[in-house]
Amino acid sequence: MALVSSRLVWLALLLATVILAAPLWLVAMPAMPDYPAHLASFWLIGGGTSSHYAVSWAWVPNLASETMVPLLAKLLPLELSTRLFLTATVALWVAGPALIQRALFGRIGFGPQTAALFAYNANFIWGFFNYTFAVGAGLVVLAVWIATDGRRTWAHQAGFAAVFLLLYFAHLFAFAATMLAIVCFELTTTRELVRRAANFALLCTPAAAAFLFLKPHGADSGNLAFNLLDTAQDRIEAAIQIGFDKPATILTALLVVLVLAGLMTRHATVHPRMRIVLAVFTVGTLLAPEWAFGGWAVHLRLPPVLGALTFASLEWRIAPRWQAAAGAAALAFAAGCAALLAADWRHFDAQYGEFRSHMADIRPHARVLTVLDGDSLGWAPDQPYWHMAELSVIDRDAFTPLMFTTAGQHVIRVRPPLGSIAAATAAQGSPPDIDELDDLAASRMEADADYRNIYPYLRYFQCHFDQAVVIRGSGPRSRIPAMLKPAADHSFYAVYDIAHGPQCR
Repeated sequence: MALVSSRLVWLALLLATVILAAPLWLVAMPAMPDYPAHLASFWLIGGGTSSHYAVSWAWVPNLASETMVPLLAKLLPLELSTRLFLTATVALWVAGPALIQRALFGRIGFGPQTAALFAYNANFIWGFFNYTFAVGAGLVVLAVWIATDGRRTWAHQAGFAAVFLLLYFAHLFAFAATMLAIVCFELTTTRELVRRAANFALLCTPAAAAFLFLKPHGADSGNLAFNLLDTAQDRIEAAIQIGFDKPATILTALLVVLVLAGLMTRHATVHPRMRIVLAVFTVGTLLAPEWAFGGWAVHLRLPPVLGALTFASLEWRIAPRWQAAAGAAALAFAAGCAALLAADWRHFDAQYGEFRSHMADIRPHARVLTVLDGDSLGWAPDQPYWHMAELSVIDRDAFTPLMFTTAGQHVIRVRPPLGSIAAATAAQGSPPDIDELDDLAASRMEADADYRNIYPYLRYFQCHFDQAVVIRGSGPRSRIPAMLKPAADHSFYAVYDIAHGPQCR
């Protein structure tokens, strides 16, 4: 069968990368909930001085952006360096499936252009920098593993051992996902299976040793919860998103129908050595826990990887003109998704800009608490504001309890004695609602289980914090507790000074 020109295919993939990365360059700050906290961490790692935080390097398997962005920021502005890192992440998600398909079939069809749509997944939208970068790199590693199958030299072996170790330190779960894909790929052949298994185990030895002997203890590393029924919809929506809490469910459904129709009509076949890979990742997508090893959103990790691997593993038996048309359609969908994401980010970017332009409302060295006015926000997503106050760490040397300082997961540490008023685990990583402040101020922790589980560090918060940033929406404002004294009022948030009560004595 005649094939679409290889040059046109690579040009289409380059165009897909440019299209999907464009929203990162159309805003000053992408509306990823975790973005401001990452930016503050990079600033501290790069030498920013703080009265409240210190850098404490450890062998944490979560270091992809913490090592690369501050290093790049020695040559370029910090926000530009961060944008380049995220652009590289998108490029890896485009290149990885293409290289896998080339390694499997010796050519590239339109599948990888479709697989590129999964670059806009829930993990990317949340701002899980290290995971999305590392799993994109893992796709490339899998492609190289497939391409060198049966002809690896000692140089290849040493290279894989080093890359596996780097991937482990980039992000633990991305490393695990990559190793799982390689193991499943190897299981599809019985030829010299024992030797292959021993060789793979040997290559993983440096990473395994790092996990066993170097990984620091986490604050809640034993937390494990599945919640399969409650998270079923989230797993579907995690595959492709075009803004925070804006899943492209219809597009995901269309892609599923396309794959099923291709398989049923035999216009598409899965490469034999990828069948176990796809089967195992399907099971993982359905059954992955919501919480594991102290981390949340484990259930969101595999759906987009499964989508990317599926389209990388399919060979389509259709005419070149139909392949070209499918590739063009994939690019059109990518452009539409990018346009919608850019529009969504611009809305929040204007608000982030407003907050930063009025940063003088935050007193220097203040201890700042983010509070949500849930009734005013209504159904609008509040997660993009969770870490907005962390920008004051950079601009005003402030302290916020939601900086990324979890033991065993991050290299930023809270200076004593502030550790007792900072979130200690991922489960404590969200701001309180304004309706909860009275109970927290009076230490009525028994009034709600959330107080004990999520906000234990906010007991008598008025004695420990100086200012509160209250985020509101377009609805009527809630009652303001008496300990909050107005300091500044803006379009979507207000700043309050916190008055110390009699309990503080």
